[in-house]
Amino acid sequence: MSSLSWRVPASADPSLLRLGLAQIGLATVVAALVLFVAVPREWLAPALLGLIPLAVIMAFRRWVAYRRSFLGAHNVRLDDAGLHWLDATGHENTFARADVLGFHIARHHDTLRAVPALTLHLAGGFESQPIELHPPATDDAIRQLLVESWRLAELNEVEAAQTADYDAAVSIYGECHEEFQEWHWEGTKEELSRLFALFAVAADELPLPPPGAKPAARVVLLSRRQPTRLRLAHSPVSHFESATLAAPGILLREISSRAVAALAPAASTSDLKFDVPLGPKNIWTFHVHVRPT
Repeated sequence: MSSLSWRVPASADPSLLRLGLAQIGLATVVAALVLFVAVPREWLAPALLGLIPLAVIMAFRRWVAYRRSFLGAHNVRLDDAGLHWLDATGHENTFARADVLGFHIARHHDTLRAVPALTLHLAGGFESQPIELHPPATDDAIRQLLVESWRLAELNEVEAAQTADYDAAVSIYGECHEEFQEWHWEGTKEELSRLFALFAVAADELPLPPPGAKPAARVVLLSRRQPTRLRLAHSPVSHFESATLAAPGILLREISSRAVAALAPAASTSDLKFDVPLGPKNIWTFHVHVRPT
């Protein structure tokens, strides 16, 4: 029986480590400046020398805390039955081998660490979330098990991404301002109605993903001004960001119905807006700009 297990740390975000080390460096510089001003000249050199081991000790403690997150029992296992992983509650989830159609290995922006990640292509058109690879799960070890034991094909990044494909095209300009939690949509009344009707289509036609998989999406080409692609995803949880709107079906249908109802009496040139609550204190505003051409 072929089997390989490894640990994916749930924390140990390297960006937080860099931030912590930067804070220690800044605090050391500020303390040195204070010593220059407040300490008598004869005590200045010993005081500055004392800052060095203090800064080193603080940085070492941050590093040890970071490395400690990599220790512990393995929480991902790949064997002849499938890929198994433990969630935050310790419950084991599985992608059955029979449901896996292919895979690819690449670095992914969604992972905490800049290491290669495994993505499984699943039946029903789903993909798994990228799973970080850490020793002993090296690129070669994973490939050997999946290709030789599972008889799977490895897809290249172009085949895996399929960035040139889209499901529908509308003459709309869309712009997301994540810092203000706003979406702006601009186009004719007819094209805006077509766009928001696609929200309901995504909710009605796309199934919810199995645990650990990315939500299924409809890719819409927004062709007004600068062409961009928008992913409308049917997801059990809501998540809005630039180029992606993922939400439960009930919310996608609500956005569609509210937008279409607001557009029906709108003039050929008008500006509308409505709020879309994703949760407590998490409210996005949709600005709809109706233009005659």
